[in-house]
Amino acid sequence: MVDSVREKITPISASQQQRVCALTTEFVHRANTFFRCDYPVPKISFDLTGRAAGMFRVKNALEEIRYNPYTFAKYFADNLAITVPHEVAHYICYKMHLPKRVPPHGKEWQHIMQVFGVKAERTCNYDLSGIPTRQHKRHAYGCSCTQYEFTTRRHNQVVSGKGSYLCRKCGETIQPLSAVHA
Repeated sequence: MVDSVREKITPISASQQQRVCALTTEFVHRANTFFRCDYPVPKISFDLTGRAAGMFRVKNALEEIRYNPYTFAKYFADNLAITVPHEVAHYICYKMHLPKRVPPHGKEWQHIMQVFGVKAERTCNYDLSGIPTRQHKRHAYGCSCTQYEFTTRRHNQVVSGKGSYLCRKCGETIQPLSAVHA
């Protein structure tokens, strides 16, 4: 679902995507030179949506860096300077420390960011107006004193019996509002 806002951002162009791919490749080569390794450039996609500007993931053994073409369009220079090295650092950290898992923004990742000469920050706080973001469904819950909105994930945990939540005010179990009023 798209935010209904004055401006509507269009995704980055093919030539801008090529610049992002070239810079991603450059950072992988820079890491390979510094750490004396030979990691291949992972798959690069421009299909990420939502609030994140970039993401490194491994899915079905495919290593991939995904970029948000809308966030890049609105903040192209920032994303080249920050997001590209950030995601490449996640990829290099993953490759260097296999098979064990290390914290996503731990000292290993921070060291790679230092090698890249980029400040090791976890997230950017961008104005996302005009950028398509997902709208998450909320579920009405409550107890005798307070009403809550649960995310679908939390709602599904309650429904499946894998989770329950207590009100901090009265101590009662928080339930779907239909159950509270039944």
